[in-house]
Amino acid sequence: MKKILALIIFIVITINFNLFGQPGKIKVEIINKAGLTKLINVRNGKVLFLNLWATWCIPCREEFPSIVKLAEIYKKDVDFVGISADYSDEIESKIIPFLKLNKVNFTSFVSGFKKDEDLIDALDKNWNGALPATFIYDKTGKKLIMLEGEKSFEEFKKELDKAVKTEIIN
Repeated sequence: MKKILALIIFIVITINFNLFGQPGKIKVEIINKAGLTKLINVRNGKVLFLNLWATWCIPCREEFPSIVKLAEIYKKDVDFVGISADYSDEIESKIIPFLKLNKVNFTSFVSGFKKDEDLIDALDKNWNGALPATFIYDKTGKKLIMLEGEKSFEEFKKELDKAVKTEIIN
């Protein structure tokens, strides 16, 4: 009887582990200019979908489930990365709980730039810094498009389909 009970407990733990992942699996690192430059330029043959967001930004929160869904659909062809504009001391208190709630399946960072303008200039000098903002880069690190404001699943999918199709043709 004890062996059966132990086996049942083992199976339940294994199923939960496989369904929900490792506890605390989500990690958020601070990204600076050098890290951002490397992220954009070292593509390993994949398109980059880079989303800037914040926990306090309502449109960011509303579009986030679509991004998570797209990251699953395009995981073979596209690297999805999120950069939070929250403060780095809010990683544990705000950012990670938000990412866990949304079951994030992609790499996440928080901005480590000293000034917001430095991050803006690193991505696009014409960007006004409004959130959410999404940048899609080809496999060489060339920016294909900047999307400002909240976008729908369909709008993101349309741009990703173009980016992936372009990569397949080239």
